[in-house]
Amino acid sequence: MYWLTYYGMWGIETLIILAMVGVNGLLAGYEIALASVTVGRLQVLAQEGRRGAKAALYMKQHVEASLAAVQIGITLAGAIAAAVGGAGAKEVIAPMIKRGLGISGSYADFIAIALVVLPLTVVTIIFGELVPKVFTLRNKEWVCLALSPAMQVFTVLVRPGVWFLERAVMAVVRLTEGWWRPRFGKGWADPGQLQELRACAAWARLSRLIGSHQERIIVGAADLSARPVKQIMLPANQIKMLNLTDSLMDSLVAAHQDMHTRFPVTQRPGDPQAIVGYVTFKDLVAYMKLAPEQPSLQAITRAIVSFKEDMPLASCLEELIRQHQHIALIRDQAGHVVGMITMEDILEELVGEIEDEYDRLPTHVVSVGTAWLVGGGVGLDKLKDATGLDLTKDLPTCGAKNLSEWIIGHKGQPPQGGQELHRSGIRFLIRKVRRQKVMEAQVSAQSRTALPG
Repeated sequence: MYWLTYYGMWGIETLIILAMVGVNGLLAGYEIALASVTVGRLQVLAQEGRRGAKAALYMKQHVEASLAAVQIGITLAGAIAAAVGGAGAKEVIAPMIKRGLGISGSYADFIAIALVVLPLTVVTIIFGELVPKVFTLRNKEWVCLALSPAMQVFTVLVRPGVWFLERAVMAVVRLTEGWWRPRFGKGWADPGQLQELRACAAWARLSRLIGSHQERIIVGAADLSARPVKQIMLPANQIKMLNLTDSLMDSLVAAHQDMHTRFPVTQRPGDPQAIVGYVTFKDLVAYMKLAPEQPSLQAITRAIVSFKEDMPLASCLEELIRQHQHIALIRDQAGHVVGMITMEDILEELVGEIEDEYDRLPTHVVSVGTAWLVGGGVGLDKLKDATGLDLTKDLPTCGAKNLSEWIIGHKGQPPQGGQELHRSGIRFLIRKVRRQKVMEAQVSAQSRTALPG
C-alpha cells in the first residue's frame, strides 16, 4: 500500500509537470499570435462578428499589459513545474540512487535533480515553446481569437502584477530608448519598417493579391519617406525660366518652345537665384487675348513655394497638396536655389513615367529645301533611310535609340532651343525642346561628303 501511494504521488506530480508544460505552450503560442496579428485585421474580424475578435482587439490595443500577463503566466507555470519536479526528484529518484548505486545523500540529490531537469528542459523547449510557436505562425488568427477571451480574464485576475510590470517596463524603455534607438529626422521613416513593408508587398504579389504594378506603387510610396527631394529635383542650371521684364508675346514664344505647363519667372535672365514666382501657360494664352498690351509678366506671376533639399519626398508631396501647389523651388541650407521639383516628378516615383501627348517624341521627317525637319523620336535607321545621313558611321551612337537621345548624348548637357551641333559635316539645329528632350531638330548636310551616294 505504501508503494502504491508513493508512486501514485509521483504520477500526480508528473501530470502536474506535463500540465504546466502545456500551459507554457499555450501562453508561448498566444504571445506569438498576439504579436503577429495586426490591429487592422482584428478590427475587420470584430466588425464581422467573429467569436473572440473583440477580446483579441482589446488585448492587442493594450499589448504592454497583455504581454505582462503572458509573462506572469509563463513564469508561474515554469516555477510550478520546477518546484514539483525538484520535490519529486528528491523524494522518489534520490532514494533509488542511494540504494542502487550506494552514492551519498548530497550527490544522489544532485543526480536525481539532473535526471529530472534535463528531460524537463528538452520537453519544455519542444512542446512548450517550438511546437506551439510554429503552429501559431501558421494559424495565428485562429489561436489569437481562441485564447484571447481566457487571456482577458487572466489579465484581470493578475491585474496588480500586470500593473507593476507594465509600469516598470515602460519606465526602463523610456529611460534607455534614447541611448540605443536610431534617430530619424522629422518625416523620415525607419529603414527596418520600410523593409518589412517591401516584404509584405512582395508576399502579396506572390500570393496574387496584387499585381506587380500595385507592388511598385506600395514600395514607391514607402520609399518616399526615405528619400530627400534633392535626389529627383531638376538641377538649377536646367530650369527653363521666363524673364519678368519680357513682353507677353516674347514669353509666349519662349514657352511654346518647351511646352511646359508652368514656368518659373526670374528678374535676371538665366539666373535661378532671382526667381520671384511662376506663370502658367494657360495664363499666358488668356492674357494674350484679354490684355495683349500688357508690358510684362508682372501681373500674372504667382508666388512659388520653396523647400529644403533634405526634405523627404513624402513630406514634400503632402505640403504641395496642402498648399494646392504643383511646383516648388529647392534650396540648400544657405537658402540658395539648387533645383526645382513638381508634383508630377514625385508621382512618377510612385507609378512610373507619366507621359502626356506632348511627351511623345514626334517621328516625322519632312524635307525643307536642302534640309530636313526631323522629330526627336525618329530612329537612327529610319533617319538614314529617309535622308541618307548615317549617324552611326564614324560616330559613336552613345547608346541612343532615336535622334533626341543621340543629340543629348553628343552634347553632354541638357538641350536648349536654338542650339546647334556639328558632327562630321552634319548640322543639327535644335528647334523645340520639352522636358530635357529634343522634340524637333533641323538636320542638314554641311558638306558633300555627308550626303548619300
